[in-house]
Amino acid sequence: MATVCYDEILKYAAGKEILDIGSCGNQGEETKTKTLFTLLKERAKSVTGVDIESDSPEILQGNAENIHLNTKFELVVAGDVIEHLHNPGQFLDNMHRHLQPNGYLILVTPNVKSPAYLLFRGNKFHTCWYCRHTLRYLVEQHGFKVERVTTGIRRRKNVFHDLMRSAVA
Repeated sequence: MATVCYDEILKYAAGKEILDIGSCGNQGEETKTKTLFTLLKERAKSVTGVDIESDSPEILQGNAENIHLNTKFELVVAGDVIEHLHNPGQFLDNMHRHLQPNGYLILVTPNVKSPAYLLFRGNKFHTCWYCRHTLRYLVEQHGFKVERVTTGIRRRKNVFHDLMRSAVA
C-alpha cells in the first residue's frame, strides 16, 4: 500500500521518462515493501535516480543543485529533498534544465503550517521550511508555472519513533 503522497505522484508516472531526486531517502517513508524509486520503475518508461549519498548501482551519486546529466526528462520528482538543500533556487534552475518542454516537476515537502509539522517541531536537518505560499513563490521565481498544490496526511511507519525523535531534537 502506498502513501497518499505516493499515490498522487504515481498518477503522473505511467510511461514517462523520470528523473527521481533523493532516490535513496525513500522520499520520506517506505511502503510495506517498496520505495518510491521502485514504484516509479514499475510504472515509468525509464527512471534515473540521483542521491547525494547513493551507494546503489542503480542510483547515481550527485548533488541535485548542480548535477548535469546531459538528458531531459518528462517528469522530475523530488520528494522530501528541497527542504534539505543549501541553495533551493539553484536546484530549481538545474531541474528546469533537465525537463523536456511541457515537462513536470513534482515537489514533496512538509508544510511548516500543518499541525503535524508543528507537533513534531520539524527536522534539524532541514535548511529551510516551506508553506504552500512560500514554495509557490520560490518555484514561480525560477520559471515554473504551478498547476496544482496538494496537501495531505502521510501515514507514518512509526509515529512513536517520530515523537521520540522530536522530543530529543
